[in-house]
Amino acid sequence: MLVPGLYQFFHRHVQQGFGAHGVREPAAVDYVSEMLARFSQTRTLDTVRTTDGEPVTTITGLVAEWRHSQGWDGAPTDRPREALIVRHIGEYSLFMSGLFRERLTARGQLRYYLEQGRSAFWHCAYYESDPARIRLFRYLYGAFDRVSGALHEIRRVQFPLPAGASPVSPLAALWRAP
Repeated sequence: MLVPGLYQFFHRHVQQGFGAHGVREPAAVDYVSEMLARFSQTRTLDTVRTTDGEPVTTITGLVAEWRHSQGWDGAPTDRPREALIVRHIGEYSLFMSGLFRERLTARGQLRYYLEQGRSAFWHCAYYESDPARIRLFRYLYGAFDRVSGALHEIRRVQFPLPAGASPVSPLAALWRAP
C-alpha cells in the first residue's frame, strides 16, 4: 500500500526536474513517480526471489534469474516471471543510478547499471501488449541516461546529503542527519 500523497510528492519533483533536463514525456514522469513511491517501501527492492525464496539484491543476480526464467539452464520458461524480472531490472537500475549515482561511481558500477537498465526497458516493451506501455518502455530505453541523470540532479539539488556525509553510503548519512 502506498502512503497517500507520496506519489503526488514525487510527481511534483520529478515533473520539475525532468522538465529542467528536457525529459518532457508525461508518461515517463508518471511512471517514474509511481516507481519512486513504490520503492519508498524497501521491501519492494527485494521483489524478485530465487526458486529457494532468497531475495535477489544485485543486478547480476537479477540477470541470472531472468535467464533462468527464460530456460537458459534447462529450466522451463516462465514468461510472466521473465516480464516481472526484466521490469525490476530496469526500475532498480534507474533507481540506483539516479538516486545513488555516487555510490555506483565509487564502485565502478555506474556504466553497468546504465547499460542494464537501458537494455531492460527495451526488453520490457517486448513483454507488453498495450501500445502505450510499449511506447513508454521504448522511450525509457532511448532516454535512460537522461532520465537517470535528471533523477540524480533531483536528488542532489532537492535532497542534498548533509555536510560531511559519505557519498558512498547516502542512506546512512541521511539517517544520521539532524
